[in-house]
Amino acid sequence: MGFIGSINDKLRKFFYTNAGILEGREVFIGCSGNFTVEQIISRRCPTAIIHSNDVSMYTSVLGHHITGRPLPLTVVNEELLWMQKYIDQGGDYAAACLSLALSMFKFEKRNNTFAERMWQTYLINFETMLEKTVEKVRKAAEHIRCDEYTMMDVHDYYPQPDGVSIGFLPTYVGGYEKLFQRLDESIQWDQPAYDMLTTERREATIEKMAQGDFILYDDRERDMPVVARVDLPGKRTVWIYSNMDFGKGLFKTKINERRSKYNLLMPEEEIPATAVIKAQEADLPTINHYRSMYLSKKIAPGSGGPCYLVFADDKLFGFLIFQTYSKKGGDKDEIYMLSDFVVPSIRHKRLAKLLIMASKCREMKQILDEKSIRRYTSIMTTAFTENPVSMKYRGIYDLIKRGKTQEGKQFLNYRGEFDQNSTFTEVVKTWSKKFNKPEKQPSA
Repeated sequence: MGFIGSINDKLRKFFYTNAGILEGREVFIGCSGNFTVEQIISRRCPTAIIHSNDVSMYTSVLGHHITGRPLPLTVVNEELLWMQKYIDQGGDYAAACLSLALSMFKFEKRNNTFAERMWQTYLINFETMLEKTVEKVRKAAEHIRCDEYTMMDVHDYYPQPDGVSIGFLPTYVGGYEKLFQRLDESIQWDQPAYDMLTTERREATIEKMAQGDFILYDDRERDMPVVARVDLPGKRTVWIYSNMDFGKGLFKTKINERRSKYNLLMPEEEIPATAVIKAQEADLPTINHYRSMYLSKKIAPGSGGPCYLVFADDKLFGFLIFQTYSKKGGDKDEIYMLSDFVVPSIRHKRLAKLLIMASKCREMKQILDEKSIRRYTSIMTTAFTENPVSMKYRGIYDLIKRGKTQEGKQFLNYRGEFDQNSTFTEVVKTWSKKFNKPEKQPSA
C-alpha cells in the first residue's frame, strides 16, 4: 500500500517491543500519517484508548473509514473525473483511490517516454490495481483501532496532560503541502483550517507535548531524554525522545561491501597521455567498498547497476554506477548515472574530469548497450550542490535543470550525449592536454 511518510523499520520494531508501556493509557497521536503508530498500539495494547489526528486528505479518508464515518470527496481534475464513481463507494475504496492517485501523479506530466508509459499503465489497469489496493486497505484496517479521529492543527492539539502525547511531526516546513499538493488540487473536500508548521511553531508544539508524558520522533538532536537512535547510511540520524520508562536502543546498519585487491592510483602517481583506459564491470558490494573509502557517509549508498571500475593502465582510479531504469531519467534511450567518483589525487587536480569524459565515449556506450540490450544516446545525472554549476561536469555534460528536493536540497541535472567519435585512447590524450597541465612553479 503506497503509504506516505513511513517510519523506518528499525524504529517500528523498537516501538513495537516497548509499546506495552502504553497499556491502559490514553494516547494522543498528533500526525497519524499512515497509522503506523496506531497499528502497533492496537496490537500491543488492547486496553489503550487511541486518539488520532491529522489534517491531510489522505490520512483523513483513512481515519474516517476506520472510525466508520463518511468523508465526502469531489473530483475536479478533468482527467480524473472517471475516478469519482470509485470514490463514491466510500471507505476502503476511497482510501485506495487516493493511494493510487498519489502514485499516478508522479507520472502526470508525461514529459518522457517512461512517464507516458506508466500513466497509460495506470489508466488501463486501474480497476485491477484498485481491487488489489482495496484488499490491502482492508487488511491494514483490521489491525488498527481508533477511538477518535480529529482534524486539528497539531500545534493546537497539544498539550494532553492526562494522556501520552505522541508526535512524529513533519521534519521540514511545507512537507505535507508538497506531498499532497496535486491531490488537494484534484479533489475537493472539507479541508480543516491550520497554519503552516514552521520551525517556530514546530518547536512550540514539542514544548507543549513535553508538558506531560510524551514520545517524540525527530531528526534533530535535542536536550531531551533519548530512548532510541538510528544511524543509517546516507540517511539523517533519527531519535525517539521520551520521559517514559522505555528500554534503550541504538541501531546502525552497515552496507553490503566486499574487499578487492586492485592496484589503486596513488595520490602522487601520474597518468600519462599514453595510458590505456578500460572499464571493468563490478558488482555492487565491490563498489560499495570503495564508496565507504572515498565518499561521505551522508551520501546514500543506493542500489544501482551496472557498476564499473575504471583503470588507467593497471591503476584503478574511477568508479561509475548506472541505473538502467530510473524515474529520474528521460527517454528510454537515456541511461541514468547514479554516482561517479575518483580516488584522491595530489598530482591530478582534475582527475574527475577524466572519468566524466570517459563515461560518454564510444566504448563506454558499447559496454552499456551490450549490458542492457539497448541503444543509449545519452547519460543523465544529478549533482547536489548550492553552486550555480558543478565544475566536475561543466564543459563535458550540459546543464538541463536547476531545482530543489522536497527537503529543500538544491540540485542540478546534467545530460551528456554519447560521442561516437571519441575513444578511451583519445579521451586520455584530450584530458592530458586540456586538464592535466603541470602546476606553475613559483619564480625564484
